[in-house]
Amino acid sequence: MPMDWEEWNKNRQKNQPRPRKPENSNGQGRPNGSDGPSGFDKLVKALKGTGSGRPPILMPLAIVILLWLASGCFTVETYECGLIKRFGQYSSRVEQGLRYHWPWPIESVIKVNFNQIRQFEVGGGSSGLDEATMLTGDENIVNIQFVVQYKVDDPNSYAFSVYDPDKTIRDAAISAMREVIGRNTIDGALTENRAKIQEDTKSTLQVMMAKYKTGLVVNNVELQDVHVPNDVMQAFKDVTSAREDRDRSVNEATGYKNSRLPEAEAKAFSLVAQAQAYKAERVNQARGDAARFLALLAEYHKAPDVTRQRLLLETMDRVLAGSDKYIMSGRTGNQVLPLLGLSQPVPNPSQPAAQGR
Repeated sequence: MPMDWEEWNKNRQKNQPRPRKPENSNGQGRPNGSDGPSGFDKLVKALKGTGSGRPPILMPLAIVILLWLASGCFTVETYECGLIKRFGQYSSRVEQGLRYHWPWPIESVIKVNFNQIRQFEVGGGSSGLDEATMLTGDENIVNIQFVVQYKVDDPNSYAFSVYDPDKTIRDAAISAMREVIGRNTIDGALTENRAKIQEDTKSTLQVMMAKYKTGLVVNNVELQDVHVPNDVMQAFKDVTSAREDRDRSVNEATGYKNSRLPEAEAKAFSLVAQAQAYKAERVNQARGDAARFLALLAEYHKAPDVTRQRLLLETMDRVLAGSDKYIMSGRTGNQVLPLLGLSQPVPNPSQPAAQGR
């Protein structure tokens, strides 16, 4: 502790003995008429704390120095690492255990927890609305609420490469989400593309963290809520209802088509098969008739009268099939016909006229 010079001077004048004669030769006092101790002797006594009843000054100074040296002791936990800076510049890295560094202002230590899973939320109650409002690829406004989980992968880069890495990853996450949402439609963001949006945002954010050298690794990006703003909620509901009606009509038409199309295809297949069978039947029949006619023609050339007689009998047999037939000719036929109630054939009117001429 520093000494007050004015107080010391007053004490010196107060405690200065009066002039006295030199004492005898018993060894006490000062020879040659000295007035007493000099100022330097007084200063030494004050520093030693003797003679005036004051505490010594060197002892508090030694205690202060010991406390200053002891302030360099620190403990590193199992989930931490210590980064020692010497005069503000990175010096070394220490692991878990009881460690020591030169006290401030020579050295200082930064402890980094590399095992802690950190997270932040965007679009919640505490965050602003502007950072959660984004524009989709089909130019619709949507509010996004999501959570990002991350941890420290490189403590040196985390501590020294970026001024505020936690704020940096938050700003980068908002930028990455805006980029991914801008590549998707509002229907995809609200329904089927949520998982893909999360994965794309995670990969985009990790690329940004590696580029910025923040020493952070992204563990997960999870969408909490996706909804349109309240100002356009009713209009969006109307559009959604119209789309649902459209989809329902399309589904009903598709169902009717799926039910009628197989039936029509089966009917068409049946008609084609019947037509092909009829075609084959008619072709085969025509070929058979032609072959039979050619065979009959050959027989006709051999015996025309017999062939004509045979054709006549076969034709009459087909015409009169299932009825009783009686063949009578000449006089016998003329006599029997009246008995059967049959008249003779009426002669052709043109024949008598021709005969009269």
